[in-house]
Amino acid sequence: MPRSRSRFVFVVLLSTALLTACSFGPPPSCGEEIGGTTDSGKFDENFAAMTLISEVTGEEGPQGEGGAEFASGESLAVRIESKTDVEVRACVQPVSGGKEIAFDQTQSISPGSATFGMGSFDPGRYVIRVIVDGTLVKNFPFTTR
Repeated sequence: MPRSRSRFVFVVLLSTALLTACSFGPPPSCGEEIGGTTDSGKFDENFAAMTLISEVTGEEGPQGEGGAEFASGESLAVRIESKTDVEVRACVQPVSGGKEIAFDQTQSISPGSATFGMGSFDPGRYVIRVIVDGTLVKNFPFTTR
């Protein structure tokens, strides 16, 4: 192979690799300070229980390798047993394949039972970050198929 042709092939391969690398990267974040370990003290201060459920059936999804499993198109919700009046933020991050936050809303919760509906999600792996006053209190990994 002539030297100039080898350089051309190298430049094309290098350019392709760089463009591909720029299109991938870490999944979107709910905030730089959100992630990692949950604050169990803050959770216990505000909540008696919290569960990820199908909004239609009210049941938890079966546990799989990537957390609870639900059908694609199934509307999901977090069932909350609150001890206090609290503002709850639910932020859904894709774990694979997504470039945007799938859901990010805040809801006022009164003491007692409440349901925080989030709708349905495209097939993939996700994690729900439940946040109170800028502090992560619960993670719900799940997969939709």
